[in-house]
Amino acid sequence: MDNMTDLVEKIEPEDDLFDQDELELREVDMELNELNDEDDLDLAEPNDLDGEEVDRNESSEDIDSLDLSEFTPSICEQPGRALRQSGVISVVNSKNGVRVALSKELIERLSHPKTIQIGFSDHLIAISENLGDRYTSYTMQKSGSKSIIYRSKLVKQITEKYRLDFSNRTSVTFTEVSYKSLGGKIVALISVK
Repeated sequence: MDNMTDLVEKIEPEDDLFDQDELELREVDMELNELNDEDDLDLAEPNDLDGEEVDRNESSEDIDSLDLSEFTPSICEQPGRALRQSGVISVVNSKNGVRVALSKELIERLSHPKTIQIGFSDHLIAISENLGDRYTSYTMQKSGSKSIIYRSKLVKQITEKYRLDFSNRTSVTFTEVSYKSLGGKIVALISVK
């Protein structure tokens, strides 16, 4: 390994003879060659063994002869995590994108609408297929079992309205929901604490 380090140090970064990927591949090849030389490994392919079957997972030693005195046991005392309610709506604000994710259960209770409207009060978010003419209708995209709204202005509006803090996290999830009826449509009322 020291020979390889000496060789790599002799090559200047500005040297146009090798690009970085080629240099890394050469280093790996050199490491493999050194391993083969030092350990005299037999890297024959299974087809090169003249019909002889080899089980690479089987050991000739009996498992009862294993000495565990050199092993350190893994001991971890950590309180279990309390089971939480499933999230109804998550507001995601990360470097990978901003979005509002709606749970499968919520969409099912709203009878699988193609679009939804969202309204805000001091401590509740109202979501329904139709809240009224003044409300924007948002289209959703499926992502796994969730329905996603990709609207940065919506995320900003929710973040500012409820003073959501994303300094140490990328998402905020709300779990408490109740359902009411309005004009024959179900309205989900999500509690924001």
